[in-house]
Order: sequence, then C-alpha cells, then structure tokens
Amino acid sequence: MPSVEFNNLAGTIVDKQDGNLRPEPGAVGPRVVIVGTAGKGVSDRTFIVGTTSLAKSEFGNDGTLLRGMWEAKSMGAEEIALYRIGSTAAELTGVGDSTGSGGYTIMTVTQDESAGSDYSMYYEDATDRLVIRRNSDEQIVYDNDATAPIDLFEVIVSDYRASGGGPDIGSASAFVNLEDVTATGTTFVAGTDGLGLSRMEMYQELYVAYINLLQSDFDVIIPMDIYLDDYNVVDQGHYQSRLMGGITPVVPGGQTFPTAGAFQPTVDVDSLGQVYVEEYEGEYYFWWWFNDGSGVFSAADITPAGVPGSGSSTTKIDGTVLDATDFHEVNFAYQLGNFLYTFSRNIVDATGVIGVLPPASNSLRDKARWLGKAPVWTLDNATGEYSIASSADNGSGLLGNKFMVGQDDHRAGVFGGGMIATDTGFMDGEEELDSNEIPVDLGKYLTVVADTPLMRNTYYSPGYLASFAAAYGGFYINRAPASAPTNKQVSNTSLIYRQSLGALDSLAGAGYTVLRQKTTGLVVADSPTAARYDSDWNRLSTVRIVKAVVDGVRAAVDPYLGEGISESQRNSMTASIEKVLLGAKKAGFLQDYKPFQIIQTPSMEVAGRAEINLVLVPAFELRQVAVTVSVSKSG
Repeated sequence: MPSVEFNNLAGTIVDKQDGNLRPEPGAVGPRVVIVGTAGKGVSDRTFIVGTTSLAKSEFGNDGTLLRGMWEAKSMGAEEIALYRIGSTAAELTGVGDSTGSGGYTIMTVTQDESAGSDYSMYYEDATDRLVIRRNSDEQIVYDNDATAPIDLFEVIVSDYRASGGGPDIGSASAFVNLEDVTATGTTFVAGTDGLGLSRMEMYQELYVAYINLLQSDFDVIIPMDIYLDDYNVVDQGHYQSRLMGGITPVVPGGQTFPTAGAFQPTVDVDSLGQVYVEEYEGEYYFWWWFNDGSGVFSAADITPAGVPGSGSSTTKIDGTVLDATDFHEVNFAYQLGNFLYTFSRNIVDATGVIGVLPPASNSLRDKARWLGKAPVWTLDNATGEYSIASSADNGSGLLGNKFMVGQDDHRAGVFGGGMIATDTGFMDGEEELDSNEIPVDLGKYLTVVADTPLMRNTYYSPGYLASFAAAYGGFYINRAPASAPTNKQVSNTSLIYRQSLGALDSLAGAGYTVLRQKTTGLVVADSPTAARYDSDWNRLSTVRIVKAVVDGVRAAVDPYLGEGISESQRNSMTASIEKVLLGAKKAGFLQDYKPFQIIQTPSMEVAGRAEINLVLVPAFELRQVAVTVSVSKSG
C-alpha cells in the first residue's frame, strides 16, 4: 500500500524525523484494535467491545479475534475494538436474465458460510418484483415494489432486469433460500467464514483492512497470526527459510493458494510470494508470482478470481503485459509499519505489535537455530561505516533477519538493515527521506515480540501457547508514557522456550522485545521498537512520550483549523501549544523543550498551511545502573 499524505482534508500532518526528535500525531483515548478471523460476526469494520459477553456472542470463539481480545484485556487494555477479516458474502447473480449475462445481483451484507441460507427470496418476472426475507424471523429486508419499497440494508441489490426477462423464482407463499436458487441464468457463490487463510490470502485481507482502517481511531493495533519471519519465497534471513535443508517455498498448481499452515517440501508450502496489486473501481486485485531466482517471468502463479477487463495471468486489467518488475517482495511487518506510517502522519499516532514464529521445538538445537547468529561486519575505512560484504557474511535466525540487523542484498548490506518507507509502499521502491535527509524508518511504529509463552486468561484458563504480541499491546497501552514496559512484571504468563541471558541480550540488541524470568516474576527484559539502532525512535517510551505530547498539540491546534489566522490568532495558538508542553513537562513526560514558533510564509498563508517545529527532550528511561565496587582494609 503506497504511503500517502492527504493533501486536501483539513488536519494536522506530522512527520517524525530522525536526528532531531520531532513529534508525531495522536488520538483520543487509548484504544487497541485487534485484527483477526472469526467464525461469524460483522466484517470489514470495527466493532467496539462494550462487554466481552456481547463480543463473544457476535464473533464466537473460532478464529483468532476473541483470543486476541482476551490476551490484550488480560494485560490491561480497557478500550478494545475488533476487526474481522477473511470472510466473504454470499452472492446470487443473474436474477431476471435467463442468459446469465445480466440481471439483478444480490449480495448479503453478512459474511459467513451460512449467509446463503440466512435469506430467501422470490422474483416475479412479469411485474419485475424482487422480495428478500430474513429467515430467522421472516422479516422482509428488501422489496423493490414501486409504491412501498423496503430496504433494511441487510442485502445489496445491484443492476437491473434484462429486457428479455428471466424465469420466476419462488412465490410470495414459497420463498427460496438464496443458496437453493437454480433458475436458468442464475449463479450462486456461497459465503465463507475465512478461518483457513493462507499466508498470501492473509496478506490480501490485511492490505484491504489497512485501507479501511484509515477511517478509524486507535492507538495500538495487533494483527493476529502474522509474524516477522513468516515463510517467504524471498530469503529474509530467518531460519524458517532454511529449515529442512533450505527448502524453497512452492505454490501448488492450478492457480490455487497453498493450504493454510502446510509445509510439504516440493509440494505445498504456505508462504508469501511476490505480489502485484491493482485497484479497479474500488476493488483490489492481487497477482502472485513465485520467482524461482532466474528473474524470468512467464505468468503469475496465482491470478485473482474474476479479474475484470483484460486481466489474466500475463496481463493487467488494462491489457498491459505483466513482467517481473511489476512484482514486489512482501513482509507482514513491513506491511504493518507502512500502514502505521500513513495512519500516523494523517490521523493519529499509533503503534503496532507483531510476533515471530516459535522454535521448531524446545530442544537446545532448535532454539539455537531459531536464535541464530549475527552477521559478520566489514568496516569501510573511508566512510567509517560497517556493512555486510557478501552472502557468506549474512547471519541466521532472528539475529540474521535482514530488517532487524541487515543482509548483504538488503539496502546494500547496511549495518542494522531497517524497514524504510518508499514512494510505492513496497520495500523495493525509492526510499523516502525526511527533511533532515534521513531515511524514514518504519520500525519506529513497530514492536517485534520474540516470545511465545504459555498464556492463561478467560479465553482458555488452563493455558495455551501464543505469541506475546497481543498481550504486549494490551500491557503497554494504558501505562503512563514515561513509564517504559522495561522491567515491569507480567502476569498469567509462563515461559516455555527459555533462553539464556546472553541470548536475551543479543535479541534485545537486535531490536526484539523479550521476556525475562526473575526471582520476583516474569518481566519485560527490554522494550525497544524495531527502528534502526541509530534512530532517535528506537525506544518505545520515547515514541509514546512524543505521542502523548502531540496528542495534546493536535487537540490544541484543532479549533484553529478552518479559521483565518491573524497575528492575534497565531499568538493564541502558540499559547495553547505552550500550555500542552508545560503540562507534559510538569507530568514528567518531558525534561525540556526548545522555544518554537508557528511558521507561515505568504505562500503558505495562501495555501492555508502552517508549520510548527517542535524539538522535545523526552524523559529517557533508565535501563542500566553501573555499580563500581572497591574493597579496603578495615579501619
């Protein structure tokens, strides 16, 4: 998804810059959004959790959505929103056209496997009368009667009766379930629950969900069941890509997605390929290619079903020929970071949490392979910069992930790797620079949690293994911004895959958030973001402090939007911002801030823009205490 700045909507647009600790935007109220799958319930829009019992009634326990809710809630999240993905509506086409090329299309708003049996209909061709009924209580939800039409917005009816007409379907005394309509010219496609999404289908669902969520308001987002190191056709440095002797992920034949969770070498591996995305009339279409390394493209391995226009496995919708350069490497963490970059610049500042896959087992060997080893660095004496010179110097496991530490073919092997915003929204685009000429680091918006502990909560009180990602988002969302999660105790959680202190130190150094067992209990050992090692934004506490400040600044500036800015108005706005900064300093969020002014040149005034340059000094968290001990003779 390309990173965009809204150019025409009134609002406050914020850039977070490296090298000068600049602010980012914020939101009202600490809300966490869980994005996941469920066996039923509203789809593709946020559902605010009023009571957990209501959420359970709406979505049920199947899928990941309710589990994520309980993981976040058990750690302290109070305001939670749920966003269901992966499900599809039932659709009946060709009503009123025996040729099947036109006629009415009926689509349910409900997106479930049962949608086709939840509604029934009758159609009378002579009068062009279409009536649809909800089966649970026989309530009419749609009637195109000209004198007394009904539309309760439970179904979407589009198009119109063909001139030639079509056969009648049912009658006023004998409605027919949508799924049972077999009239000439009609086609029924059942809805789906979306519980068994492959990795590529998950990427597609999140791509669209993130676009929809640009209209929402939240502070923390946790997409369930995605990982920094998911299987990928492109080597991203994690050990899974080299598991079982370096098996390359493959896609089954027949233009089908892999089986969710499958790992059958040379047959079926559920992994991410390379993608081409095209938007057409408000819909998004995805082509997938599993590059064999030769770089030669012949046809997409997976072509979108029902692609309109001239779209095919070799051509785009407009008929343009597809080639290898149209396809992009993808990664779930990068996708999330890019969404948060767009969201935070234009709406409110938000952060996200993502996990990693657990070790293959709890054996020392598998845990060592999961941890891996750091790359070998080469110093360029001319520039003083370290880099990875060749593939032989790459690391492995989590300590070799190219986004967290670097890889020889990622960003020219630069030390620390990084997830950098680009002009296309994909990692192979032209890197964007902030006004300090520093690459825009998407990692500042992300936390990568390394642990998969035993969780105990209302979802399943005996305990179950799950990524700590959702729990961590709930853990820090309501914590005071100046109080970092570091060294804070977590409850109802036990470590299964225990690591040595040396391993924890290495993981923290690479930017992973890790848990540590102390005699006092299980604590967060360190709380970095996934930003590069030299970023101003590599501490979660820094990001959250600046967020809190800019939340206040955004609220202070908002009353002035849409008004003419005279000198007195400018002074009033300055005073409002000053009040926010003084309050943050008094609360202990800031050590200090530098004097600022509202900049508005004549051309900016004509364009209706103003600029506020804030330089903040956050209350940096205490992470280590060095104790020097000496002994002496008595007396």
